[in-house]
Amino acid sequence: MTESNKVIHLTESKTFCMAPWVHLHSTPSGVVAPCCISESCASDTGMGDSKTQSLMELVNSPKMKQLRLDMLSGIKNIECTKCYNHEEQGISSFRQHNNKDWGNAYYDDVIGNTLVDGSLTDFKMRYFDIRFSNICNFKCRTCGSGFSTQWEQEDLKHKVYHARIIPKNNNPIFLQEVVNQIPHMKTAYFAGGEPLITEEHYILLEEMIRQKRTDISLRYNTNLSNLKFKDKDLLGLWKHFNSDVSVYASIDHYGGRAEYIRHGTDWAQVENNFLMAKKTKFIHLQMNTVLSVFNFLTINEFYQYLIDKKLYDQKSYSNTLYNMSVPTFLACHILPQEYKEKGKASLESAIKLLTAKKFKPDRIKTLQDAIPWVFSEDSWEQNKNEFRTEIKRLDKIRGENFAKTFPELAPLLDSDRKKLWPV
Repeated sequence: MTESNKVIHLTESKTFCMAPWVHLHSTPSGVVAPCCISESCASDTGMGDSKTQSLMELVNSPKMKQLRLDMLSGIKNIECTKCYNHEEQGISSFRQHNNKDWGNAYYDDVIGNTLVDGSLTDFKMRYFDIRFSNICNFKCRTCGSGFSTQWEQEDLKHKVYHARIIPKNNNPIFLQEVVNQIPHMKTAYFAGGEPLITEEHYILLEEMIRQKRTDISLRYNTNLSNLKFKDKDLLGLWKHFNSDVSVYASIDHYGGRAEYIRHGTDWAQVENNFLMAKKTKFIHLQMNTVLSVFNFLTINEFYQYLIDKKLYDQKSYSNTLYNMSVPTFLACHILPQEYKEKGKASLESAIKLLTAKKFKPDRIKTLQDAIPWVFSEDSWEQNKNEFRTEIKRLDKIRGENFAKTFPELAPLLDSDRKKLWPV
């Protein structure tokens, strides 16, 4: 490949992404995918099975090879639909971030190791994101049993038609192959389930320390409910690492709303853990907030609370706002127009707040980008029945009350359309 090809692929291409060359993702069920937001993550087969196949078999599976060829040829592959959608809305995509993070350092090397059929002669895992189990102590409304053992047990108990137990990935060969990649890793991203209560997380962390690979950048997506696990002191382990440990706390609201959206939350405990982590010098702390039906209309109240409680300030790392599209019946796209307008006003209020407090433009942009995203689709009619059914079903099981927790959204549960659109 020439230097011009490198520039085209990394900066101009609408399809090229470094991920399939430096990364491999496996869901808790063992389904392999090119990254954690690709379409394979939602399938039963994906691009392979980490419970039964070797690492190189997965790296060079037929679907993975074809994906690389499509990316090089400028052909849009269905795997990357979410990134294409984000880019069409002017939102910075995971694909673009991957090219920025890995392109300059590794493009020449990986392209040189790529054969004409799209297979790799050598694979170095620069970016780790393997989910060995779905163990989790929460039941987040915007998640599901695939990523939570608590959800699994609830589904089984109440005989949900799709209920199933996801066996833990006990493939020792695959785990060892991943451990063997530690010398090549630059970034290790731990998510779940809940990574801070996952055995394999600690196996890898302690092996990194043993191999003196404490220069690996650690990143976590966590509910931040626990900073200790069995006999493990997480802060003590993190101290060994040279670079900052990046902790992305999944927090979508505060108080009762937080406890409803992410069932299992003890808001006082999570808030205390967040403040403790914020005071720890070697932790790079930020919030990852999922924008959904639940928090769209009151997002301004959320940001006001964060600022008032000193959870978020001008010196903090960015509080990212992820524009959720799955499950579709909880995405902001389903909201009727009048509710979208209220949510837009709430976002605009939050934008004014951050502007007045002199937050950096990139902190504000994540809120601004959400507005066109929400208005890009209207899917109330397609999703209203599932929305109402699932809200009421889980409220009954969990002893929760959507209408009382989110009074601004309560009329959505009313099946009488005239009450939403008076004649």
